[in-house]
Amino acid sequence: MGFEIRPFLDSDRAGVVSLWEEVFAGDPPWNAPADMIRRKRTVQPELFFVARSEGKVIGTVMAGFDGVRGWIHHLAVSPSQRRSGVATRLMRAAEGGLVRLGCPKVNLQVRSANSGVIAFYQAIGYDVEERVSMGKRLTDGA
Repeated sequence: MGFEIRPFLDSDRAGVVSLWEEVFAGDPPWNAPADMIRRKRTVQPELFFVARSEGKVIGTVMAGFDGVRGWIHHLAVSPSQRRSGVATRLMRAAEGGLVRLGCPKVNLQVRSANSGVIAFYQAIGYDVEERVSMGKRLTDGA
């Protein structure tokens, strides 16, 4: 089955929400799909990519660049489409968008127990870096 990678369009919204609800079940409230989509559409929307096949959203990735580092967020592939190159092509699209903005380095975070995802990123050239990840909620996510 073939697929295409392209920037997010408003017509993708329902498919992205459905995919994220499946792939990221149990995400905290501040990661509510509709809210994340709305926020991303206001900041570097050209770095929000979807993979589509047969009229259906089968994958997503969001990237961002703050002028110092790039970040990857919400790489997701439908379970039925995994190991078919979708995630790799989505990552290449995100990396390409970051390069076009002059981004010298990209970071991402993975839960330490998610060994399969860590192995995927290592297979496409990412290294585990010794860092402490810290965060602080600034809003309730709305």
